[in-house]
Amino acid sequence: MSVSADRLGAPRQGRTVALPQAPGVPFPEIVAHHDGPSRLHGHAPAFHEATVVRGEPASHYFRASGISACAEENGGLCTFWMGRKLAVYQITNESLVGDDILAPSTDANRELFGDFMGTLPHDHPDRPGKRAVIERSLGNAKFVERLAPAVRRHTADHLGRAAGRPVPLDDFTLSLTAYVDSMIPGVLDLTQRPLPEYLHSAEYGRVVRGFFDLASDVISNDNPAAMHEFDVIVPFVRDLLTDNFDSLANAPESNMIRRHFALWELPFTRQSVAALDAARIKELGTVIVATYDTTALSLMWAIGYVEATPRVKDTVVTEARRGTGTEARTGCPYTDPLPHAGATPTVIDLVVLEAVRLGGSNPSALWRRTTESFALRHRGVSVTVPPGTMMWLDRRQANRDPAVFPEPSRFSPANIKAIFRSDRETVSSLLSRGRYEINSFSMVNADRNPRKCPGRLFSVRMQSVILTELYGRYTVATQGTDLQLKHHASMPRPARPGNITIRPDPGTPRDTATPREPNP
Repeated sequence: MSVSADRLGAPRQGRTVALPQAPGVPFPEIVAHHDGPSRLHGHAPAFHEATVVRGEPASHYFRASGISACAEENGGLCTFWMGRKLAVYQITNESLVGDDILAPSTDANRELFGDFMGTLPHDHPDRPGKRAVIERSLGNAKFVERLAPAVRRHTADHLGRAAGRPVPLDDFTLSLTAYVDSMIPGVLDLTQRPLPEYLHSAEYGRVVRGFFDLASDVISNDNPAAMHEFDVIVPFVRDLLTDNFDSLANAPESNMIRRHFALWELPFTRQSVAALDAARIKELGTVIVATYDTTALSLMWAIGYVEATPRVKDTVVTEARRGTGTEARTGCPYTDPLPHAGATPTVIDLVVLEAVRLGGSNPSALWRRTTESFALRHRGVSVTVPPGTMMWLDRRQANRDPAVFPEPSRFSPANIKAIFRSDRETVSSLLSRGRYEINSFSMVNADRNPRKCPGRLFSVRMQSVILTELYGRYTVATQGTDLQLKHHASMPRPARPGNITIRPDPGTPRDTATPREPNP
């Protein structure tokens, strides 16, 4: 491991340093470097062995290899070689580079996701329109809040069927989220044959349930061999559109599937569905799966952490019962307003954001390749990073930055309160593009975050509503949950999700409950 600039004496301020042509220490005395176990191949063979063969999360490799410690000791950055590729490794949530010089992380991105906006370069003329298809709905605070009564109603329907028996927690959150997303009007509108029916099918279940695990194995583990199962997404999407054709034909204007047909200037007809090419089918598949899958994963972490933290659970139950308490007065169980994205975040909002921080719904570490050289500033010195460099963000380490979060490795809503900039913070402001403290909605932190997930507000608010309904009306217990990271799963999944059992709560009448002060 190379030592830092601080140990060797600080270079002259403002100096620009170019990369040597031969492998070695790229930026000596300026950016720390970790040599790796192989003189010829750097970390590539060991990384492949750890992440692909042994199935360890990428963040675990960086910690075990010493790369993470190297960055911790040297201002949050260090370099290493991944074979002949230079890599810049980061463990802080701050912008280093503009998105305009970052390519999709692998050349296989279009094969994975078709014409999805994330596969397109920064300046592609179709990107703004594709992003707007999602962001005008799922990123719109007013639209998201209008969905709350329907989210609560369909959540209640699903919970009623799941109550009284132990259910695997991962199945519970996936089926619940997929069902609600299928049924609420104006999002997916898959009401004729809801998504859970496909999730449990022998034909499509494995790929549809593990879509982003397979994709993340290709991307975060640099493992192109994981692509061979992806073709199943094409017949799945075509069957889903055909099975739900009538409900989609009558869906509200905001429906994301119909908006894609409008974007493509295609009529929504059975003939158009049959004629869609694979790139467009994969694009729709990515949007559909992303709508429920990442939210379900984040919700699983939220429930797991709440159940493992009794003090937090007490405040969640108290607030949830307050949130479901007006029905006795109004006679309308699902129309009483909940706090919205423009209000001060509730304890349940903080719990969801804290679960996103600690657990997340994206791989533990991801990278993107530079397409041209750029000036990287580190500790007052500028170095020229060449094209073809892998810009790695270890989000699991960055989301545990002790300089940002007072209890970085502990589940506590106080960690989210610590990033409030004023007493006017809202869920929307905490999730805005210009905020970098919680990196679970970006692949790599880039200037102004133009690729930050356009559906992040919908995901967080939907989880808040679901948790309010769950803990406001049911007693909840989990068993056998292990919140360490699972091996052989590129997405951040608990090592053992365990089981969840919910039972209707006959306790305190909701309209007379007196909430306690939060003490997370």
